[in-house]
Amino acid sequence: MDASGTPRRRPLAVTAAVAVLYLGGFAQIMLGIVSIFLRYSTEVQAGGLALTVTLFGAGMVLFGLFMIAVASGVARGSRLSRTTASVVVLLALALAFADLIVAADGDWSAVLIQSIVAAAVLLPLWLGAGRRYFAAR
Repeated sequence: MDASGTPRRRPLAVTAAVAVLYLGGFAQIMLGIVSIFLRYSTEVQAGGLALTVTLFGAGMVLFGLFMIAVASGVARGSRLSRTTASVVVLLALALAFADLIVAADGDWSAVLIQSIVAAAVLLPLWLGAGRRYFAAR
């Protein structure tokens, strides 16, 4: 609320960043569910990796739920959630770079997509109206 008692409106750019975080969380949950179902694949069964694949999928689902919780905190104006979202997005970008180096296949698509996501989340949260929105909280 501002000095007159009226609630402060969330800037549109921050709302867009929250939407990107929610979409990322939901996508992570869906990928986790798909991973859990992959445990029934013949290749996974033959390799004896069913438990590993299931645990990996469950971890993805939990991480997706964590991202949704962070997005909800950002939507409410939580500074801790803004910082957490920033750290997670930057870690994902670092992992995309690490994957590019380790895979050595020259496929920059993951780095490009993660860079766009990072810009869509970080810029609205830390610059302009978003900075002022969180500073007033």
